[in-house]
Amino acid sequence: MSDKKPFWEGKTCSEMAGLHVKVTFKNGTVATGVTDECGDIDGVDSLSCVDVDDKFVPCSYVESIELLDDPEYERIDNIENVQVGDIVHTRQGNHFPCVSNMNVSHWPQVYIEEIDSKFVIGISSFAYALRPQPKLPDHDGLWLDKDDNTWTMRDGSVQITCIGADDWCFTRPWFSTDSVQVLNAAPFRLAKAVEA
Repeated sequence: MSDKKPFWEGKTCSEMAGLHVKVTFKNGTVATGVTDECGDIDGVDSLSCVDVDDKFVPCSYVESIELLDDPEYERIDNIENVQVGDIVHTRQGNHFPCVSNMNVSHWPQVYIEEIDSKFVIGISSFAYALRPQPKLPDHDGLWLDKDDNTWTMRDGSVQITCIGADDWCFTRPWFSTDSVQVLNAAPFRLAKAVEA
């Protein structure tokens, strides 16, 4: 048995809102979905028998609740690891883009931006952050990188075939999709025939 605490421990029901979870009930039923403001999944038995502002405690008929990863985002649970561009989620259920981060007198903080205003989020209000994962080529074809350079993917490897508008070359090296060269060129999008 693992000593790791469940991800929901210490959270209120409202702090559980908006999470993609997999719930296993003691009768063997398994359900997945996104939690609402009460920490429940719509159309499924209640997961917690308390009010919105109370600590989330699973009902006795719940075997386990697992957090499902969103393939488009990496979850950041430590405020010190938040980077500019991450989406900061607060304990109150709000979320904002991070525009700056810093340690002030050993107190980690992130700056977030709302319309015409900037706010500081400290560790006491921080729930987690989501970092968008870069879109990488995932099947054969022509792809455009963040700078509109053309790449070819074939048999799981990619090659930059055109830099800028006129620099076509098919003898450049091939890279794996997790190489530094490819990750630094992300995000990619599939090229349309008129763009390539």
